[in-house]
Amino acid sequence: MAKEKIQKISRKRGREEEKDRLSDLPDAVLQHIMNFMNTRDVVRTCVLSKRWKNLWKHVTTLSFSSLGKVLFYNKFVPKFLAKRDASTSLIDLNIEVYGINAPKLLTRIARYAAQHNAQHLKITTQYNFRGTPTSFFPLMFSCHSLTSLVFGCVRAPLIELPKSLLIPTLKTLHLFNVRFDAIDHHCVEPFSACSVLNTLTLKGYSFCNDADTFCITNSSLSILKISNSFQYNFYPRNNYKHKLILSTSNLASITIGDNIIFSDDQLSSTCDLPFLEEVNIKIFSSPMKYSVVAGWLQVLSHAKRLTLTFEILYDVQNLDTMEIQSPCFVRLESLKIVILTPQRVFDEEVNIMWQYLHDAFSHLVSACGYAELFIRSSSIMESAKFHPSVNIDWKKKSCKNKNHEQE
Repeated sequence: MAKEKIQKISRKRGREEEKDRLSDLPDAVLQHIMNFMNTRDVVRTCVLSKRWKNLWKHVTTLSFSSLGKVLFYNKFVPKFLAKRDASTSLIDLNIEVYGINAPKLLTRIARYAAQHNAQHLKITTQYNFRGTPTSFFPLMFSCHSLTSLVFGCVRAPLIELPKSLLIPTLKTLHLFNVRFDAIDHHCVEPFSACSVLNTLTLKGYSFCNDADTFCITNSSLSILKISNSFQYNFYPRNNYKHKLILSTSNLASITIGDNIIFSDDQLSSTCDLPFLEEVNIKIFSSPMKYSVVAGWLQVLSHAKRLTLTFEILYDVQNLDTMEIQSPCFVRLESLKIVILTPQRVFDEEVNIMWQYLHDAFSHLVSACGYAELFIRSSSIMESAKFHPSVNIDWKKKSCKNKNHEQE
């Protein structure tokens, strides 16, 4: 009798342990969990039980990925959108577009995003749109709820954008591997209509035809990251150099990334950039002429924090022979030099680099007070407080220790 009681209690405990506690959670909690899943897996939850049958129709974050099955994928996406609950708003949509049906699918996606008040949209495509009408752009730009857009092509040829990106609610824009059309024969100015744009990232861009001036005009822009300009014009020229003109009165941070072509471009600004806090110039691919660097830094001289790669100071030892007006950093608080080194760095090389930096620093901060200098490499970390009128004293420290101290 006692044995039967024990077995009965054990079976009862087993049933309690097997109970589906996840399904007891509120709909809002389950749908929040499903927002972090691939949309195909979200749909699969409908077979778990009656409790899950319609939950997937109300998910507000959609993430589509083909996982190598392009034909199935291009059929699945439209069917999913057709069966999703039409009254549920769309917050995030992340989709990859492939194959010959890409233009049609993109048009449907853009229309759906606009109709369902999408806030964050990320579209990645591999389709060659050359000669193909891009009718989805007007639909995408008509999405007045859109605050964040990531858009681009993962391989050449680059996708051609309209002359002006008219998205008045957009706050964050990330474009990669795109081509801009000119508003006239030479000038590209695509962002002036984005009236509340705060953050702009450009990674891989070029211009149509013979445009050679890139105007970034936006009074609300605070953060700008730009890199990798391509020589990808239908009318190639012997010297591909384009001008970059900033008309960004509220700019607080700018990062200029790596690219050989971009390293010779001319940089100018229509204002003094009075709110500039942070400048990062990260060119690793090749040494640069200091005359080019000095021109850039003259424009960005209101920065408080400056990060440079050692490659762009390569020509600094020839300053005495150059007739160049050195930048005057009246607000500079810190200068960081990033060194992309081999696995080993020898003391002799460090000493040579330090002498170069001493010369460069004497010119870069000739009109400011104290600034803190960091030299970063794969194996060393140097730190020194510098003043133009005194010698630099420095001690070698490990990266691990220095990073720990900074934390």
